[in-house]
Amino acid sequence: MTSIEGEQPKSIFSRLIHPEIRSGKDSSLLEKRNIISSVFIAMLMGLAYAEMFPPVRESIRTQGLTLTTIILFFVFFLTSMRFFIGNQLHLLSESCVRMRGDMWLYDFLVITFETLILCLLGGLSAVGINYRGQIDFVDLLIFLYAVDIAWIVSQKILGSLFRGWNREFVPWAWAILNGLLVISIVILRRLVDDIYSNEGLIGLGVLSSIAFILDIILIDHYDII
Repeated sequence: MTSIEGEQPKSIFSRLIHPEIRSGKDSSLLEKRNIISSVFIAMLMGLAYAEMFPPVRESIRTQGLTLTTIILFFVFFLTSMRFFIGNQLHLLSESCVRMRGDMWLYDFLVITFETLILCLLGGLSAVGINYRGQIDFVDLLIFLYAVDIAWIVSQKILGSLFRGWNREFVPWAWAILNGLLVISIVILRRLVDDIYSNEGLIGLGVLSSIAFILDIILIDHYDII
């Protein structure tokens, strides 16, 4: 009994190297990419908020609803929403789901790593806990911005070094905005004696609010507003 080669199911190796699949033209793969990116990243964001609730609840229970607790929660909320919305829209965008498989995987892994940082950030969303460790909320916040900047710069560098890694669009506005945030937070830390004082956290809250407005409303790479 003969079989038609074209009707045979593709092996795992064949799927990895097949040009139509690697370039994102296979419709079943596009659907899987959308499912993975939407479900997995949303699950990690849920974990980030689950990590945030215990320290915030304990802070409210022991110290009451203080201004510093409200502001630090507010900073985490705005930052997590910025990254969740931007990263999800990037992974679900037409240009991303149809890019080469290795490029898509690179973006997915970086965004997963950023979301894991948000999980750690959530666990430090109460003022008191930040005085008891070597790494605090602001340290992780700066690290998160630095990772995002490095990812965006690497998109341009990799596109210049490797054929096929050129992108239709590099979100330079995100890199500039996050770079300005890092500089502003470092300056703020030098201006105040304690970044977790009322003055320090108010400054951090103002910076986070401005970043959220600029990113989601004014920059709005994916036209959601």
